[in-house]
Amino acid sequence: MKTITIGGLLCLFVFNLCAQSSKKLSETVYRSFYNQTITIFPDNPDKMIKKRYGVFIDTTQNSVFSQHLIEKLAFDDYHESLIQRACRDFKASKKMNELWSFKNDPLLSQLPKKWFEAQELNGTTYIFCPKVLKNHYSFTVTDSTILVSKGLGPDTYFIKSVQNSPNGIIIDCFQGVKFTVKILNETTKLAIWKMENKSVDNTALYRLSVPLDSFQHYNMIVNHSAEDKIPDDLVFDEIDFEEILSTPIRLSVQSFIHTGN
Repeated sequence: MKTITIGGLLCLFVFNLCAQSSKKLSETVYRSFYNQTITIFPDNPDKMIKKRYGVFIDTTQNSVFSQHLIEKLAFDDYHESLIQRACRDFKASKKMNELWSFKNDPLLSQLPKKWFEAQELNGTTYIFCPKVLKNHYSFTVTDSTILVSKGLGPDTYFIKSVQNSPNGIIIDCFQGVKFTVKILNETTKLAIWKMENKSVDNTALYRLSVPLDSFQHYNMIVNHSAEDKIPDDLVFDEIDFEEILSTPIRLSVQSFIHTGN
């Protein structure tokens, strides 16, 4: 009886040990440049990562870092109040009858609703997960607006017209802002977003962007350093956005890269 009890306890110990090991190994990331495997705890990844690695490549599908980024990109009550205020101001301008609505528009229905910027590194596309969202762009498409956020409160642009062109989908807004969205990959919806502001010396902003629904198709570069600072040896590829937009056919973004190496 004593032998059976000891054997049972031993089996239970081994079972618990395996269960703990499995929990630890359920998330694995790879540090960029050195390809070194790092084991982290799914419930608290900060403890092991912060001490040793500031920037690394996360190859885990739907990892805790991906989920945390998606959660941070969601609008909170304050953001929603800013959007509602913009809607009230637009309604007061008495232009509601000119507002474009594409609820049944097949052209705009192909666009996913929420996007976040991506980066190219050595010819490979990655989602970029910054330490903080400030100065990193996300785009949200609604039935009559484009919401642009760079980590702060979203700016609301009301759609005046939508048309297709060889350069992509052209979305013209009342505030003198025009968006061009060119899909580069039909499966993942990887796209270039171009934002032109006619009221500010025709300035143009370009972002390589991926829908949140397609995060699982890409590895993620995670900046988990103490400060939101990119190391000097992490140089993202330079993309010729205008050349891609001016090309009527869809080509991979890698065809238009000037690498930083």
